[in-house]
Amino acid sequence: MLGAQGRALSLNPLVSVIIPSLDGDRCGSLARLEAAFKQQTYTHHEIIVVVGVSPQGRAINQGVARARGEVLVILDDDAAVDDPELLGRLVRVLAADAAIGMAGASVRTPRDAGLFQRLAVREFPRFNVPVVGEITDSDLACHGCAAFPRAAFEGVGGEREEIVRGLDPDLRQRLRRAGYRVVLVPDAVVYHPLPANLPRLLSTFFRNGRGSAFAQAFHPELVYDTDEQLVRSEALVQPPFAWRLLRFPFRLLWALLSLRPFRTLAYVAYAAGFAASYPAFLLRRRRQRLTSAAP
Repeated sequence: MLGAQGRALSLNPLVSVIIPSLDGDRCGSLARLEAAFKQQTYTHHEIIVVVGVSPQGRAINQGVARARGEVLVILDDDAAVDDPELLGRLVRVLAADAAIGMAGASVRTPRDAGLFQRLAVREFPRFNVPVVGEITDSDLACHGCAAFPRAAFEGVGGEREEIVRGLDPDLRQRLRRAGYRVVLVPDAVVYHPLPANLPRLLSTFFRNGRGSAFAQAFHPELVYDTDEQLVRSEALVQPPFAWRLLRFPFRLLWALLSLRPFRTLAYVAYAAGFAASYPAFLLRRRRQRLTSAAP
């Protein structure tokens, strides 16, 4: 079968599994992940761990530069895999359709998740994605576990190294604009936990708010709406900043009235992170522009 760039995509290419990891351990999760890949029935693969590189986009690109594979698989270092057929499922979907540029696994809550995680995940669909029975175009494919034909990934320029948040929607949009599909793979599952308790959850969303503020200040053209529905919709993906600000109180009120306490608190933490950071980022941007404009 010919890939979108005119290259043959074999059913048995070398697969490069790229795992960015800040500390090279992630509380033992990375070692368990590497052990799981030794049990994969699809054995024609290599594992590349990129340690201590930030932001994530830069780490992934460095891994790709070292990779030898025709297929790239990107995984979070705290993901868990218990399906020995996972790599085979991803590769077969890419080989079956040259138009697919990103093939993701459904991200599910681990079976051994704590009580807080099991309760909170009901309010965050991206951490409990349904397992699909057929190839499904979806915005729920993500860097938690996704496979790419190398030609497609490199053809759209790889990851953005200048952003600290929003890699998933940005890469999905660039692939689609290049004519590729972004899909979930049938029966492909990885497990990824929510933060273990409420303080960690709020800390995560506070950091996400800071990341969003950075993107809005320095790269507003890369700020997208994300779709939490399983099947991709055709909704507007880049609403104006003013609209996003006006819409936020209604989202917060919806979460509160629909009895989603964890979602409500997460929204508050996200807004606090954004508000605490955005003025400083705007000031930094202004100083950078003045410096670059100086003779």
